[in-house]
Amino acid sequence: MLNDTKESTTYSAPLVYKVFSILREIAETDDEMGISELSRRLGISKSTVYGVTQALLDLGVITQDGSNKKFRLGPTLIQLGSRAMARVDIRALAKPVIENLSNRFRETTFLGTFDEKGITIIERADSPAELKISAPVGTRIPIYAGAAGKVFLAGLKDAEIKNHLSQKPIPRFTEKTISNPEEYLEAIRAARQDGYATDFEEYIRGVNAICVPVPGTMGSPSYAIWMVGFSHSFTAERMEQAVKATRLGTEKIGRMLG
Repeated sequence: MLNDTKESTTYSAPLVYKVFSILREIAETDDEMGISELSRRLGISKSTVYGVTQALLDLGVITQDGSNKKFRLGPTLIQLGSRAMARVDIRALAKPVIENLSNRFRETTFLGTFDEKGITIIERADSPAELKISAPVGTRIPIYAGAAGKVFLAGLKDAEIKNHLSQKPIPRFTEKTISNPEEYLEAIRAARQDGYATDFEEYIRGVNAICVPVPGTMGSPSYAIWMVGFSHSFTAERMEQAVKATRLGTEKIGRMLG
């Protein structure tokens, strides 16, 4: 419980602290609360709670149910939260994750994003091996590129995917490329269901890959991490292990993103 007198001596701006306490209580409590409940829980006088909540209502920070006068978070906070999320540097969050994966599996690992024009590499961690596969940050790769393409397209609705397939036929990158639209759509659906995708020499001959989306980012923008290696060493067994490790990494990033 909070105490008005204690707050005044501890904080240089006690009213700001009270505002934040009220907001946090509304956000973190499952049950909607009115002035009396907030006053009782926080130890703040009803008159103060009333004044603060009225100002927050005017600003759209909270809303009030017309029938029971209970409060909930409003659209202004959602907008501010979205803007804050847009400013998070996902590259900084992902860098230690992909470096750890690269060192552990000795394969190059990428972080990428997706738009209608294709996939862009925005961060990478090269394999520590002398002979490795790499590509510079900023490189754009085709929308249908192997495991990454399947994962990013899996974030779209089937109708959108079919639209992509009708407008841009799948190039036959190698003899193992899935170029049949129906078969490719099934591969995308499998990636959506499994939460990851694999690529056995479908994009580059002699190169295998796995890709896992960053949770909560399938939309615009969307992010994913993929790992690539030579097919003779990055075998199906190693790829399975890499998927598990990469999934743990993407989940960690997702938690940091909130």
